[in-house]
Amino acid sequence: MADYKLIYLARRNPALREDEFPEAWREHSRLSSQFATTFGSHFSSVHQCVKAYEIEAPPAFRNEYDGCALIGMKGWDDLVAARSHPRAQNELKKDEERVFADYVDPWTMAAEERVLRQGPACDHMMLSFLKPLEQTSEASFDRGLDLLAAALLECPAAGRSALTINHVVDPSEVYGFGAVIEVWFEDAQALSTAAQDPDFSRVLAAQDIADREASVMLLARLNLKKTIDESPEGLAGWQEQ
Repeated sequence: MADYKLIYLARRNPALREDEFPEAWREHSRLSSQFATTFGSHFSSVHQCVKAYEIEAPPAFRNEYDGCALIGMKGWDDLVAARSHPRAQNELKKDEERVFADYVDPWTMAAEERVLRQGPACDHMMLSFLKPLEQTSEASFDRGLDLLAAALLECPAAGRSALTINHVVDPSEVYGFGAVIEVWFEDAQALSTAAQDPDFSRVLAAQDIADREASVMLLARLNLKKTIDESPEGLAGWQEQ
């Protein structure tokens, strides 16, 4: 059975400083928890990943983005239902104006998760958002992702990190990414060391199938994590970690 995610690459409201954005985003997520038994019942997990501003990022990782949401879904029908939940979406959209540079729905993509390697719970990650080259067919892009998977598993800089390729099945209106790569690291030092490895950056960029200028690589840390908590009555609640 396939595991699906909603993913969005976010920019903060310019009125918020870099140091203010993480807490503003956590507040936004806590607002969504008010709908845990309705809107939230469609989700299995939430990971807010905020840009690791404290790390001196190499040029390949410098960009205008401030974070990424990785939202696990219970299934495809739940994904569709969550995106069309009227009351929650209206309430959350009002708060999005405070937190983000724009509404998140146009940034949001649906993806099918492919876990390459499980790993321990970590709080730093390297993310690669790949936009297919214009001349690359869907079949060629898929074959390229298979080659990328093999290269990531063999790359020394990845160590024993958890690795996931999220294959986009419903692109966002804005970005047109075809895949999102997750590489998780134990701490900021491990992430920074891996980011300094040019060979690893080249693997993540996948330039044989991805448009270098339109793709995005991000160094991030976990800002908030939530998992679903089912009561004996079957009602869903959120547990923040």
